[in-house]
Amino acid sequence: MSRFVAATALGSLVLVALSACADTDASPGQVDTPNDEGGIVPSSDAGSLEDAGDVDADADADTDAGPRECSKEGFCHTVLPFNQTLRAVWSDGAGTTWATSEQGSVLRYDGKTWSVHAKLSTALWSIWGSSPTDIWVGGDAGLFHGVGNTSATLAFAQVALPDVDTPITSIWGTSATDVWATGSYLYASGRVVHHTGGVGRDDGPEFVLESVSAKPISYTRVFGSQATGVWIAGSWVDKPGRRAILLRRSPGTSDFVEVSLPTNPNPGGPLEGALDRLYDASLSADGLSVYVLGRAEGAVPAVATGTSADGGQTFTWGFTITGNYKEPLLNAVGAKSASDAWIAGDYGRLRHWNGTEWRQSIITNDKYPVIAPLYAMGGRGDDLWFVGDGIALHRAPSKVEP
Repeated sequence: MSRFVAATALGSLVLVALSACADTDASPGQVDTPNDEGGIVPSSDAGSLEDAGDVDADADADTDAGPRECSKEGFCHTVLPFNQTLRAVWSDGAGTTWATSEQGSVLRYDGKTWSVHAKLSTALWSIWGSSPTDIWVGGDAGLFHGVGNTSATLAFAQVALPDVDTPITSIWGTSATDVWATGSYLYASGRVVHHTGGVGRDDGPEFVLESVSAKPISYTRVFGSQATGVWIAGSWVDKPGRRAILLRRSPGTSDFVEVSLPTNPNPGGPLEGALDRLYDASLSADGLSVYVLGRAEGAVPAVATGTSADGGQTFTWGFTITGNYKEPLLNAVGAKSASDAWIAGDYGRLRHWNGTEWRQSIITNDKYPVIAPLYAMGGRGDDLWFVGDGIALHRAPSKVEP
């Protein structure tokens, strides 16, 4: 929500991510979509960030040559069908990548070409799968389930939910019989639903409404792992001054408990306070870091980072300002580990954390910088995707130039 990656744990590595609204003005009826699914890094200071004017800078670009397939750092530009704003992306680990768009398309990449696999009558903000033949997508009209004998023959059908008025902006699970979904309308209380394998109306999968839905929270993100449990993130709708909230249901328990997020360690300063807006939240691939990306007092981007030294049982938290209010909005976070993470945002913002510093990635494949907004990321291992408005970047380490 809101809105790098996402994401859920990256499996071997799955960066989740997610559907972003950030601080942009929403049209009437538009859902408060999260900055799409992902995760971020431990504490760093704002001085390690590159200047706001360095959007996708590549001073060595060959101005005489035509566009290359991939940038110098191995970000390969793939061709999308016309007029597609991608809001979520997921890889099945078997050579196929899926994405959803604001235009209601479920897109499929077969290793060479993107195509519109299915067209649904609603804007789509989220996607997750338990296998190549079990895919879930969510949007304004709720939740849809895709099943078939092969990945290429999946057919999508709408799923009956206990609260049909709630759009679905985030999906995550551990298996085909343990699927979570959440979402909410702009500035309205959200809903959290859970599938445990039961059969519901019309012989479809049964979802139950979790009791945590009664809280006055606009839920935008669900993620987790078998080792650390289920996490949901959102924003209070009745507590001005402390908007972002994170809840956790630990393994073996049935209740969600609020996680106390840290505040800016600069009391009395111009950036005093906690996160007053949630952009995205996720768990790293190794399950040992939790990242909550948002906006602090003064409208500056910041991240609350929780790290675990006991296998994910407990987390120690830190708080970091990641830029200033003049910079383009950051939409998504995602991480493999504490020393390998990404933040994506507007105007081609794609920063990588190497354990020491943040650095703007070179994603252009010609002499012009990429200025399209990036909303989500996903993938497995080093096979990563970063998607947004008319753009789908596939990171291929083998394409990195010396």
